[in-house]
Amino acid sequence: MCNIPNIITKQLKLQPSQNGKKLVISTNWLPLFGFEYGVKIVEELIGPGKGLLIRLANENDSKIKKVYQREYKTRKNNPLETLLDIRSQKLINQAFPEETKNVHITFKKGLIEIKPIANKVYGVIQKFKKLKNPLTATLACSSGIDGFSLQENKFQIDTLIEYRPHEKRDKKDLSETGALNALDNLNINTLINEDIMTLDLDRIEKLTNISKNTLYHVSLQCDDFSNVKASSLKNKSLDEGSSTLDMVFDALTFANKFLPPTILIENVKGFKNSDAGKILVSRLKRLGYEIKHEIFDSRDFGGLTSRVRYYLIATLLPFDYNLPKVTFRNTNEIWDTYIEPYIVSGEAREVTFSKSLQDGLKTNRIRLIKRDSLYSPTFLKSQDRMAKDSVVIQDEKRENKLFFPSNEMMARLMSIPNEFTFKTCSKTIESEIIGQSIDYLLHNVLIKSIKDYLLFAHAKLNNRLF
Repeated sequence: MCNIPNIITKQLKLQPSQNGKKLVISTNWLPLFGFEYGVKIVEELIGPGKGLLIRLANENDSKIKKVYQREYKTRKNNPLETLLDIRSQKLINQAFPEETKNVHITFKKGLIEIKPIANKVYGVIQKFKKLKNPLTATLACSSGIDGFSLQENKFQIDTLIEYRPHEKRDKKDLSETGALNALDNLNINTLINEDIMTLDLDRIEKLTNISKNTLYHVSLQCDDFSNVKASSLKNKSLDEGSSTLDMVFDALTFANKFLPPTILIENVKGFKNSDAGKILVSRLKRLGYEIKHEIFDSRDFGGLTSRVRYYLIATLLPFDYNLPKVTFRNTNEIWDTYIEPYIVSGEAREVTFSKSLQDGLKTNRIRLIKRDSLYSPTFLKSQDRMAKDSVVIQDEKRENKLFFPSNEMMARLMSIPNEFTFKTCSKTIESEIIGQSIDYLLHNVLIKSIKDYLLFAHAKLNNRLF
């Protein structure tokens, strides 16, 4: 005989039956606690919606059942299995709320407690249904550009979580730079200027309406999923403990605690097939989310850069969400409108004699905009450093001289609205923000599709669609 603990717990699913639902408890634990084959038992209601008890019967009981047994003739190990079979629809309907899918079972000596496990997804849907405004957002890891798209699409940004982590090259504290830029452009109720990896979510919940927001929008740090960062540097950051590969766990911790009705996650395309990306999708599905994810090229939505991004949209709402379809590609050369004016004005300064850029030309790492270009190569966070892989303008009509894009030119090519400003930033920080930003045209299409989805779901749940 094995050691018998005082308590054993287990979770089981309610199963469909011909008349409704049934609960079959078939487990090795039954005989350990006195529920052997043939033993008389009694089923009792704890309270409406609170579960039921199964206990050993005594001589005063009238409504008595027995512990059953079934035989598996082909099974050599434990061919005889004891079980409890609960099929009374009246008892099940009284004991468990209609939306119950799973129950928690506690085995004690001579007593079994069966209690409903709250259907969290059902709770999310009911809470969403009662909201007056279905367009509220928690925005994380943003310097404001993607938030501007939310605001343009009538989302109320309740909470911004933004903190620029310290980098080795930083000579001063820059942790507030992204947050300041966002505040200069967005209307936000609460700013959490804290590292997403060290958040106290219980404290934040008390300070904000974060648990009521309908969209969780997060742009996870992308460096360690990008092919731009050398493998040696990725490995070094792992050794030093500075890697951001594990930021996915912080996004999942947030999702697990608050279960926002919808989630949008944006990253570089390498994230999709990474282990972190697979973990993210797997766990979100386990939480009940339906997932749609795809790699999008901004040029397929009229964008003027070759920016490619991975987007994941997850929903707990009981309606299908469809990713947007491509719209159009630009077929006009960008030179006259987006390049020439900045060369003429001097904003795109000449950099022909830059050694690093000349090295980039020799090694074919430099990425060029020319007179016949229909789009610009992708800008990077490091653009302002004039590295070998920077985006540079080369003009064959000016003796192949090289010119460096200004921040304003970059912003225009990224479709960032003119109304979005960088007044709080140095030119270096402005370049970093633009270089790691979303392509606005593409992102705006995604945000509009989520807005339309939330409005449809809210109206449908409240029977307001005609």
